Amino acid sequence: MPEVNIRHLDKVYDGGVQAVYDFNLDVKDGEFIVLVGPSGCGKSTTLRMVAGLEDITNGSLIIDGKDCTRLPPKDRDIAMVFQNYALYPHMTAYNNIAFGLKMKKIPEKYTDINGNEKTRMRHMTKAEIKEKVDWAANILNIEEQLPKKPGEMSGGQRQRIALGRAIVRNPKVFLLDEPLSNLDAKLRAAMRAEIVKLHNKLKTTFIYVTHDQVEAMTMGTRIVVMKLGVVQQIDTPTNLFDYPENKFVAGFIGTPQMNFFDVTIQKNGNFLKTVFEDGQTVDYKLSELRRIEEKYLDGDEHKVTLGVRGEKIELAKSGLKTALTIKEVLGDTTQLFLHLTEDSRDFVVCVSERADYNSGDTVYVKFNEKYIHLFDAETEASIMGRETGNQLKG
Repeated sequence: MPEVNIRHLDKVYDGGVQAVYDFNLDVKDGEFIVLVGPSGCGKSTTLRMVAGLEDITNGSLIIDGKDCTRLPPKDRDIAMVFQNYALYPHMTAYNNIAFGLKMKKIPEKYTDINGNEKTRMRHMTKAEIKEKVDWAANILNIEEQLPKKPGEMSGGQRQRIALGRAIVRNPKVFLLDEPLSNLDAKLRAAMRAEIVKLHNKLKTTFIYVTHDQVEAMTMGTRIVVMKLGVVQQIDTPTNLFDYPENKFVAGFIGTPQMNFFDVTIQKNGNFLKTVFEDGQTVDYKLSELRRIEEKYLDGDEHKVTLGVRGEKIELAKSGLKTALTIKEVLGDTTQLFLHLTEDSRDFVVCVSERADYNSGDTVYVKFNEKYIHLFDAETEASIMGRETGNQLKG
């Protein structure tokens, strides 16, 4: 079964500018891997190195046991779908899909005059090409678009044609580089579902690049989060959301963004004394928090960043005292933007009730202890494990 093994991949451009640092990833057969991160993080460069469109400076690329590090793109048995569709405007959809097949040669067994069975390469027949195109058109529900040219189709239809051109080749790996970024929000959501359905039907390996964390979370079986050319975390969508390994991942994954507070923590018996920037103190039960690295529970004060998602903050009659900046009613949910002091940045609370507050009102909140995250103030790495409960002695 085809797997993709990427080892210590670097990309350094002329002039010494490094775009990707020591990228390592093992992609299992049939996985849907998503590379995600902000613009300039190296995700598209990494994909283009896998495709053979960018030279690999250092490292190795193995596809289905075959060393493809220096192979030209045509010999890697991959298919790529681009952001701009890359369709030929003068060709019909049928001919765009069939174009690669007309150039492709397939193996054919024959028996020579001595009775020996041999293999030779030949071009596909028109009937074989038509069978392939019709198969792809049926999967993508684009039969009616086949006689049309790209200029006569919508963005979503053009994207389906680009996908069709890729799948007729039966590649070992599909590479998709921001394929939905040119579509409007409604169509983008629909095409996300279409691509996931396509992956489920084909059961082939997909490596997908996007800057949109919602796309990543809804499509990928595993996600690679990148920043400035460096992999930050590789994990399932659920684990990225629940157990981010650093502050960047915590802030990048999830909508709205995780709230962050600069705090000082100190172990105080069975509690974690937490002092916020405005001087307010809250004691959290250590038994309810996820396990904290022992060096932060030595009884001394430690500066850390506390993170908590808006949906894990509750309105209360007492607790952390804040003031309302603005309120946004979003149908059945309400977002409250609160602040600790006039100079502090707002944080958001997501509640299901309408929340009868006005700007300037005092609002008390409590954080659900099971969903609190703590990050080192300097390294920004998580200082918590995945299991709940802390050593309470001492």
